[in-house]
Amino acid sequence: MIRYILLGYLNYGPMTGYDIKQNMEQSTMHFWHAHHSQIYTTLRKMEEEGLVASRMQPQDGSPDKRIYTILPAGKAVFTDWLGHPLTEAPPIKDEFLVRIFYSGSRDPQEVIAEVMLHIKLHQEKLAVYQATRQHLEQNVRGKVPVADREIDFWLFTLDLGYRFEKMYIEWLNETLKKLME
Repeated sequence: MIRYILLGYLNYGPMTGYDIKQNMEQSTMHFWHAHHSQIYTTLRKMEEEGLVASRMQPQDGSPDKRIYTILPAGKAVFTDWLGHPLTEAPPIKDEFLVRIFYSGSRDPQEVIAEVMLHIKLHQEKLAVYQATRQHLEQNVRGKVPVADREIDFWLFTLDLGYRFEKMYIEWLNETLKKLME
């Protein structure tokens, strides 16, 4: 999956691995995590496969930057991937849910404390989504060289994240109430 995310960013224009990581932290990282090393390893592998090319850009007083550009073969792979719809719902992977599933033998106060912590964590994530939406609407739409149509699709994914966090907080609050009965 990481290769498609990287190709997607490079489809917007040339970027360094650092630029991609920064963009991911503000967007796709909310629904697909990648480590810094994984990004660079994948970029090198895609360069070996002829999907992207890189060039070094000298900098005064700083190390040179490696800038990656998507090649026609990379665009074709990316377009092909987008052209084939997913035919199965992706599985949920949530370590907290696994912990709750097996918490029947835990000290009830420990479980309550952990649920309360997760309420706080999900409220913080909800606030990030709210701030991101506001930033996109006020500072990006119509002001950066990305078509507003792209921003609409970014907002679709952001909206799901927002709704998911609201639902998760609601579920956590209901779970906490039952644990405290």
